[in-house]
Order: sequence, then structure tokens, then C-alpha cells
Amino acid sequence: MKNYLLTLAMVLGISYTCPAQTKVPAADVASIEAITAAGLRIISGPKGQKRDMEQFKALFLPNAQMGGVFSKGDSSFVRITTVEQFAARNGPFYEQNGFYESQLGLRVERFGNIATAFQTYDTRYTQPGKVEARGVNTYQLVYDKGRWWIASLLFTPETPQQPLPEKYLK
Repeated sequence: MKNYLLTLAMVLGISYTCPAQTKVPAADVASIEAITAAGLRIISGPKGQKRDMEQFKALFLPNAQMGGVFSKGDSSFVRITTVEQFAARNGPFYEQNGFYESQLGLRVERFGNIATAFQTYDTRYTQPGKVEARGVNTYQLVYDKGRWWIASLLFTPETPQQPLPEKYLK
């Protein structure tokens, strides 16, 4: 009985956190490849171009988290934020400075309605322009209500001590 109640609570909790969101084209959430590409497309653009951060947020489950894993000396540290905080902080930065993030490679592992995507990227302030950084985005995704959702996103930049392997650049 205890296991049944725990399972029921989890199902109800998940159902509660998956309300229909708007402002996202169906094609952008129809596949893992589409949703990961949509995120990069939405945040990318020239200086002075407002980003549609509401559409960006609509790619994610409510209460999804984003974060970065950064190197510091011979250790690392993690910064976790909500998608709302990320959008509020970075949307204006992208508009004021110009920002482009491009996919270098994508690897997907899927089982049923869950998936993990491993996406390598580079960033620039102008297009074309000098590559400012490269790294990896890792997505946890779920297929629910006829579309893909991003449940969480972690990224980590490339460093001289930890360069991107060639196998992840395809």
C-alpha cells in the first residue's frame, strides 16, 4: 500500500508539473533534434535583436533547472538556476551584446519517453565571427502530451586542460 501511495503521489506530481505551455511551434518540440536546435536558435542573434525568452522557457518543463559546471584550478564548481532566472539574466545580455551558439555535434540516447542528449557547441558574438568558447550541453528530456520537453540542462565549457574530443565534434 505504501508503494502504491508513493507511486500515485509521483504520478500526480509529474502530471501537475506538465501543463500545456504556449508560444512554441509544434515543429520545435516534435523531436529531440528539433528541441535542442530550437533552444540554440532562440538565444542566437545579432546585437540589438530581442530574444523571445518566453518561447525559450516554453521548451522546458515547469520548474526545470539549468546549470553550468566550471573549472577552477584543479577542481570545479556548479551554478544551478531556474529557467526563468536564466532567461531574465541572459536575454538582455544576448540582445545588448549579440550572441550565437551553434551545434558542433549531437549524440542522443533514448529509452521510451525519456532521453539524454549530449550536444557540443561553440559561441560567438557576431556571425561570422571569432569563436569565443566551446563546450558541451547535456539535456535530460521527456516526451509527454505529444511533445518533447527539456527537464534539465547542464553545460560545461571546454578548457585547455579538458579540450573537446574529436569524436564529439561530429
